[in-house]
Amino acid sequence: MWKLREVVTMVILSVVCGGIYRIWDVISPLITIAWVPGQGAINGLWWLAAGLVPYIFRRPGAALIAEIVAAIVELMLGGNWGLGGLLSGVLQGIGAEIAFMLFGWRKYHWSIMMLSGALAGVGFSIQWYFQYNGHTYTSSIIALYTIITMISGAVFGGLLPKWIGDALKRTGVLRNFAIAKR
Repeated sequence: MWKLREVVTMVILSVVCGGIYRIWDVISPLITIAWVPGQGAINGLWWLAAGLVPYIFRRPGAALIAEIVAAIVELMLGGNWGLGGLLSGVLQGIGAEIAFMLFGWRKYHWSIMMLSGALAGVGFSIQWYFQYNGHTYTSSIIALYTIITMISGAVFGGLLPKWIGDALKRTGVLRNFAIAKR
């Protein structure tokens, strides 16, 4: 059972991530490489919540809930993707959640965090294929895009949330949460 302070903190973190996603919506087209697989290199930041929240709270469903809340906030702030952004939140959250589920929501070291981000990338790549015309590219471009998106997810959706969570833990602000008890 989630405690009230966990729910409130999870929502706050998810809202902050949703704000970051909205800013990324604006910045990413300015830095996106015209080459389609290169676009995958920036995708991982959009699943920051799916790594950070479960890393701190270590509860089943945390990745999925956090990513959905962040996607709703992004949408409410005028996100570029409309309801597609909400679907992204669901698919990315499910992908991330699978990695934590595979280890019984008990292990959160760097390799599992990276796996979580990479699987969130698989979730998004499925959506990209069907909704964002990924199916119109050659199989080699599709494979390359998916691999680059998974690597981006491993770094920005796995290692970055771990780094942020560890930094917050060192400050003492997370002393009442699961991250500080293990």
